[in-house]
Amino acid sequence: MPILRFRAGLSVVLGALLVACSSAPERPEPTPLTAITPGVSVSPVWQASSGPSSALMRIGVAGEQIATVSSSGALQVRAAATGAVQWQMQLPQAVLTGVGFDGQRAAVVDVNNGLVVAAGGKVLWRVAMQARSYTPPLVAGGRVFVLNAQREVLAFDADNGAELWKAPFTGEALVLQSPGLLAAYGNSLLVGWGERLVGLQPDTGKPFWSGTITLPRGVNEIERLTDVVSGAHAAQGKLCARAFQAAVACVDVRSGQRVWSQDSDGVTGLSGDDAMLVGADRSGRVQAWGLADGKPMWTQDELRYRGLSTPVMLGLSLAVGDAQGYVHWLSKATGRVLNRMPTDGSAIASPPVLVGSTLIAQTTAGGLFAWQPK
Repeated sequence: MPILRFRAGLSVVLGALLVACSSAPERPEPTPLTAITPGVSVSPVWQASSGPSSALMRIGVAGEQIATVSSSGALQVRAAATGAVQWQMQLPQAVLTGVGFDGQRAAVVDVNNGLVVAAGGKVLWRVAMQARSYTPPLVAGGRVFVLNAQREVLAFDADNGAELWKAPFTGEALVLQSPGLLAAYGNSLLVGWGERLVGLQPDTGKPFWSGTITLPRGVNEIERLTDVVSGAHAAQGKLCARAFQAAVACVDVRSGQRVWSQDSDGVTGLSGDDAMLVGADRSGRVQAWGLADGKPMWTQDELRYRGLSTPVMLGLSLAVGDAQGYVHWLSKATGRVLNRMPTDGSAIASPPVLVGSTLIAQTTAGGLFAWQPK
């Protein structure tokens, strides 16, 4: 479960939360895996090591390349199809979150709140920031964008690190120590600000549309915490996202009005296509909804309590990683388990990514595993 942090009084609040967590009931044991008859062929194509990472790490994708970083600062850029290293380097400081990647530049945030941008095996620049960031930077359009733990969005020149603008946020002080939503969408910068999806102008940081995923409920800040989490889906004029432990919803991209909303107690993002949306809730149920109206299509219960990642859609199937190091292939039509592949036994905390026809997963122990489903 993501850790909560306040923007002020960190040591007091974090200590109280750790005490509360230590007295909480133990999580149920992961549902045992059962024998399956493979319904889709999956072939391993390459395997490599990227160095131990954390749940704050994401695989950066640009074109046919991927970028990965370890907690100790080992930064690598590889060809997605073969795993061949294009360039690599050791960053001078340990890394908190990353990687943002545009095919040329790779951006991370180090443990000392430094935004670091590298290319071709060399650090181009580093900027010291005033607040932590738990969301990987976004590199796009010659800029590097950051969503920090104060929910500010900052834009920097990708060539020299000059700060271009800052978009402040006013609202609840409690934030998730977990990746938030920061992505490029059309001609806008898509940001999860609390329970809202906001489109910012990338040149100025000014909001030009906004849509609400859910309305906060509860009597205190923790119960009202409904941050939009990393992993949104856009299709058919809709933007769909998850509000932390509250709801899954789609908004109209033109008006910002909610098209539909469904209660869903989840902490990871969504995937989908032109007809459906899929996600996993906190208990490990994988749920599919109709994109047009949000009506449930199917529920998969065989992976309960296995700590599932954000799913990724793969044509007629979808893939989801778990905390025991397996990647499961499910039928898009019914949710039935079609196949599974082991890795190194450590959690697949970073959502798998599809690059061309290659699916790639990164484990917390540092394994990189690539397959081609057929």
